[in-house]
Amino acid sequence: MKSEQIIRVAIAAAAGSLISFNAAAHALWLEGDNSAAKLYFGEYSENLRETSPGRLDSIIEPMATIIDMEGRAKPVNAIRESGYFSIPGGATVLVQALKQPIREPQGESLAPAQKRFLYARLGKGGSLPLDIENTGNLLRLSFMGKPLAKTEIIVIAPNGWEKHLRTDEKGEASFPLPASGLYVVEAKYELKSPGEFEGKNYIIESHKVTFSLYK
Repeated sequence: MKSEQIIRVAIAAAAGSLISFNAAAHALWLEGDNSAAKLYFGEYSENLRETSPGRLDSIIEPMATIIDMEGRAKPVNAIRESGYFSIPGGATVLVQALKQPIREPQGESLAPAQKRFLYARLGKGGSLPLDIENTGNLLRLSFMGKPLAKTEIIVIAPNGWEKHLRTDEKGEASFPLPASGLYVVEAKYELKSPGEFEGKNYIIESHKVTFSLYK
């Protein structure tokens, strides 16, 4: 009986670890055009879009900004729907989710507490703290306006296929988009920057951004 309990505990711990890993892989991304945009949370490569009630509710008050063709920026509301946040369209849509709760170590994990910052971009113009921009087939990754060298960028094709790239010394990586459809380009950057949020201390800032590209 005791050995059975140990096995059940081990299985539960493994399942908990898997859930935590999958949650860390989630990201925000945008789909839409000049008339309207939708902000999703999940995994684009797996065609996984979280819903509300459910995991979509874990995204706390995302801040959205739209930029028109003349470069004028305006904050807008992101309205939570059953499967996404609805956002008015613009030449550019920028989203920042800055109020995510602290991710604390779980079980026997020795990982330090993290504060997550999630971003999403659709279109050109404006800037995000962690940002991906493109010119033709050239992708450029930056943090606080400075190029991020030797950092991974993941290009996710419309069919879920992934291409992993690394930026050069200028924070750039080149990749042609082979087929038509929506590509989601993703990058993550972590740094040790202790702080406090909602009464809880954290050690690591974890920043994740996506850039939606239509071909």
